Amino acid sequence: RFQREAHASCALIHPNIVEIYDVGEDNGAHFLVMEYIRGKTLKQLIHLRGALSVDEAIAIMKQLISATHEAHKRGIIHRDIKPQNVLVKDDGTIKMVDFGIALAHDALQLTQNDSVMGSVHYLAPELAKGEQASYQSDIYALGIVFYELLSGQVPFSAEQPVQVALKHIREEMPSIRQMICDVPQSVENVILKASAKRKEFRYNSSLEMLQDLNTVH
Repeated sequence: RFQREAHASCALIHPNIVEIYDVGEDNGAHFLVMEYIRGKTLKQLIHLRGALSVDEAIAIMKQLISATHEAHKRGIIHRDIKPQNVLVKDDGTIKMVDFGIALAHDALQLTQNDSVMGSVHYLAPELAKGEQASYQSDIYALGIVFYELLSGQVPFSAEQPVQVALKHIREEMPSIRQMICDVPQSVENVILKASAKRKEFRYNSSLEMLQDLNTVH
């Protein structure tokens, strides 16, 4: 799976995706040769600054959704979209990493049938139930990231990963406008549609989500 998806990721050429130059194996250890990015992760930026402004959050999300759309066009599901997998360059450009592979070793993760299901704070309800990853599960994660950018925190948290997963399944998405009063209703609508509990109620595609985001005010 690593070899198959890594080679597929090599074909992803997009200004908001970290380039993979080569894939190989050395004494049984698989490796990637990737573009070097000078900067910090989006998670580190949130820790440093807290909630971002509405305009900053929208600008970042447009880049993230655009990158996700490029992957989806090529049949690649990220499976682990989260701020830890987004790099922020010194000039403000966003670069997504780990498409289709989800290599992060220090994230809170749930496993079922020995397969990584993604980081629990961004985990779509159907993945928590053991269903297959889909374009809609990536879209759910984008909705959670959007909420975090605007609020400075994830919408669902608990002491145990399983408790967080259950909240994704059972609890309604908190209202970002109740927390941050200057967030437009149109922005909250994008978050709520992206993070709908049932995937058939989410955006049909990341392009559709991007088109909606381009009309918010």
